[in-house]
Amino acid sequence: MEMEKNWHINAPWAQLVVSTQMPDKLFRDTLKLTDDIYADANRDSAGAGLAGQISNEYYITQDKLIESGLMNYMHESVTKYWQTVLTNGNMWQYCDKKFEHGPHGFDYACKIVSAWTVHQFENEYNPIHNHANCKISAVIHLKFPEKIEPARKEHTSGADGSGLDGNLVFTGMGAADEWCTAPVLNVNPATIGMLHIFPSSLGHSVYPFRGKGERRSLAFNADIISKKQVDAIVAQEKIEQENAKGEI
Repeated sequence: MEMEKNWHINAPWAQLVVSTQMPDKLFRDTLKLTDDIYADANRDSAGAGLAGQISNEYYITQDKLIESGLMNYMHESVTKYWQTVLTNGNMWQYCDKKFEHGPHGFDYACKIVSAWTVHQFENEYNPIHNHANCKISAVIHLKFPEKIEPARKEHTSGADGSGLDGNLVFTGMGAADEWCTAPVLNVNPATIGMLHIFPSSLGHSVYPFRGKGERRSLAFNADIISKKQVDAIVAQEKIEQENAKGEI
């Protein structure tokens, strides 16, 4: 389903996966940012805390997200995604009743929890997993090899001959009624510059590929907090600032 130009909603299950093309300049700046991180000898590895069977995964600091313009883009995209979710049926009324802290109508804020780069090479892969300690996750496809090895079995090959190799795969409702739901959603990363936003609880994985070259992505996690939580955070920050003044 396409709600508007450059905002594509995929809803094979109750969860919504939204895909959108990021602005060209921001894409180039993001590619440069990840080039610099990959080349930095002091880069901060994220691999120990991630599920991927991938050697090169690195955190991106909040400062770098702000300097590159990515932070604003992430906030805007996640906010729009959450608006899309809330206008889907009676979701905002349900959330108000179910959760103490939000979203209380459309009065909420977005907070980026973490961000990291994934530099995937031949035979590396990401097993099916989801993300904890956040509500929303997203991935931006930045690079894909110009040519990868064809699928070994002809009947499993896609239009480009590679089949699902290197694809991002969302796994939905498992053994739910196949007449009514699609169990998987395959996303070909060959179209670089695409941002995909989805619920952090949604299972997803990345298939390995064979051949030279790099499959690169930037992933991030976000939280949605209510105005009540925002006010509490601001109040706590003021208290800490006053205490700090008193210690000087």
